[in-house]
Amino acid sequence: MEAASFPQLLARDLDGHEAALPSDLPGELTVVLIAFERDHQRLVDSWVRWLEERAALDPRLRFVEIPTIGLRWVPARPAIDGGMRSAVRDAVARRRTLTVYTDVRRVTAALGISDRDTIWLGLVDHGGRVRWSGSGGFDRSTAASLEAALADTTDRTWAPGAEQFEMAFDARFRIALAGAGITPATAHVTLSQDRLVACFGPWDCHTTPANVREVSVTGPYRWYRAVGVRLSLADRGLTFGSSVTAGVCLQFRHPVHGLDPLGLLSHPNLTLTVAEPERFAAAVRRHAGLHDRP
Repeated sequence: MEAASFPQLLARDLDGHEAALPSDLPGELTVVLIAFERDHQRLVDSWVRWLEERAALDPRLRFVEIPTIGLRWVPARPAIDGGMRSAVRDAVARRRTLTVYTDVRRVTAALGISDRDTIWLGLVDHGGRVRWSGSGGFDRSTAASLEAALADTTDRTWAPGAEQFEMAFDARFRIALAGAGITPATAHVTLSQDRLVACFGPWDCHTTPANVREVSVTGPYRWYRAVGVRLSLADRGLTFGSSVTAGVCLQFRHPVHGLDPLGLLSHPNLTLTVAEPERFAAAVRRHAGLHDRP
C-alpha cells in the first residue's frame, strides 16, 4: 500500500522558533504525536519515556509533539503557547513541542484520521512519508507494532553505501553539552551518495555531497571557538563542535542553513568534530567526486 505523505504545515516550538513540516522534522525517522485536545497531553506524556529510551538506542530516531489547534484560536496563540511554555521547564521538551494552528481538516484528511478524541502517532521518514501509524496512549501492543515498523525501515531508509559517523566527545565538555541536548546519541553525521545530514542535539544541517567543493581536516582548536554550536563572525561559518582535537571543514558551493530556524542565515562552510576525521574526509571526497588527498 502506498505510504501517506505528511501534510505541509507551519509550526512553532515553545521557544518561538518556526518550522516547516515535514522538511524540518528532526530525525531520519521521526515519531510524530498529534494531539487535538488539552487533556490529550497525558496520552502524549505516556509515550515520552519509551520514546526517549528507544531514541537513545537508535540515532536515526527523534520524536516531536504537535498540538494541533483550530484557526479560530490564532488570536489567542501568544497566551496558549505561553501557557504551554510556562508548564514545560525542560528546554529539550520545549524544542520538540511544535504547535500548529490550522484548519484541522488539513491534518485529518491528509493522514486519514477519523477519531480526534485521542492522539495520533506516526513514524515519518525524512522524505515525509508515513511508514506507520497508530493512536492512543502507550500500550505494549502499539509499542511492539511501532518497534517492528522501525526495524522494517532499516533497509529502505538507508540508501546502499550510506555511512554514519559519530562525533568525538571530549570528557571535559560532556556535561555542558548535555545541558543543551547534545549527547553521543543525538550528535552524528549521515553520509550517502545523495545526502549529508549533520545532527547536533536540537540542531541539524542538511545538504548533498555534490554541494561540497572542498574538504579539509583541521584542528586543534581553542575550546571557546570550537565547543558547542558556533558561528564565525568572520565568514558566517558554522561549527558543530564536541572536541578540540580535530575536525573536518566542509566548504560549500551553495550556502546551507543550520543555525537560524527561520532560514535567514546561511553558512558557506561547516566544521564537524567527528571521531574519525580522516575517514570522514575521504568518504565525503569520494561521494562528492573530489580527488582524494594522501
